[in-house]
Amino acid sequence: RTGMPGSVVLEAFKVPADVLKLPLESRIKAARGMMQPVPGDDQNGSFPENTLASPAPISFTEEATVVLFFLVMLGGPIATMAIGAAVLFFGSWMSVMIYVATIAFLILHPLPYKYYGLSKSWFSIAVFRYFSFRIIIEDFQALTTIPPWVGASPPHGVLPIANIMSILTINLFCRPFVGAGASVVLRSPFLRYMSLLGGMIDVSAKSMKRGLDGGQCVGIVPDGIAGMFYTDANDEVVLLKNRMGLAKFALRTGYPIIPAYSIGNTAVFNSWFDSMGVMEMLSRRMKASILLFWGRWFLPVPRRERITILVGKPIIVEKKEEEKITTEDVKEVHARLLEATEGLFNKHKAAVGWGHKKIRFI
Repeated sequence: RTGMPGSVVLEAFKVPADVLKLPLESRIKAARGMMQPVPGDDQNGSFPENTLASPAPISFTEEATVVLFFLVMLGGPIATMAIGAAVLFFGSWMSVMIYVATIAFLILHPLPYKYYGLSKSWFSIAVFRYFSFRIIIEDFQALTTIPPWVGASPPHGVLPIANIMSILTINLFCRPFVGAGASVVLRSPFLRYMSLLGGMIDVSAKSMKRGLDGGQCVGIVPDGIAGMFYTDANDEVVLLKNRMGLAKFALRTGYPIIPAYSIGNTAVFNSWFDSMGVMEMLSRRMKASILLFWGRWFLPVPRRERITILVGKPIIVEKKEEEKITTEDVKEVHARLLEATEGLFNKHKAAVGWGHKKIRFI
């Protein structure tokens, strides 16, 4: 699909909106023409410091639309719970029935098929511009030609914005791709509208394998919901050191892993949670985010931070029978993932203005 050697960057906010309406092959060709390689002759080099750190221009209408979308998507569940509490304690039986019926509709009403949602509209470009979204890819040819793969891109943060943007971008300019998220997201009023940006499936191994077997690539946030409780203001702290489920999944299925890193996920929101771990425990058990968070204007709206996703070279894994997979096999694949993730971050962090940050696995 492309003969470009070494790392390239696509500044998605610069893609003309009319390109989104083209067939996939034409979109790939257009995106390839906009990709910038690393300057110089070193194909394994990195982009110069701060060259990918400038904010994208955005119109008032585009910015207001994106703010409204996230306000509804993230503020909707909060408002729903508040209204539910008020109805339960102060409302009549009729109001309770109306409330339940409304919630059922918001949970169950069909959404447009992912390729005909918001992904091909001007709204996609508005979202790219809001977050000055860039994607740095170390091997575009492999990304588009190897068998379906699992992309693993920490950290989670309060909301994995970069990962959501990657669903949109990879579908538009690379190949069919879905994000694997907590099942509660797919069943939550308003939050489920996130799938309009490219498609989501449940993060269970069974669901992921079904998607991969069907030819779709799948993206996960490997530190999961628990990762949001380990955000650090100074460093990038990733809860991945002992989370080896993806390594075992790759060994069982033989599908490659694409290491990646989401720069900016930890910057778009602030959060508060108790020091005793009660909120973390509830979040793990309920598979939902139980914490206080705020962003722009102290609202559930992400700040307009620069978001970049780093996409590394594939980790090829040999498929093994379940009973033949050893602990050493799992540790070896997991170690390769940690090494690749750390290398990606350290290699490209300065180019996007994060040179002062360090990454730590816990």
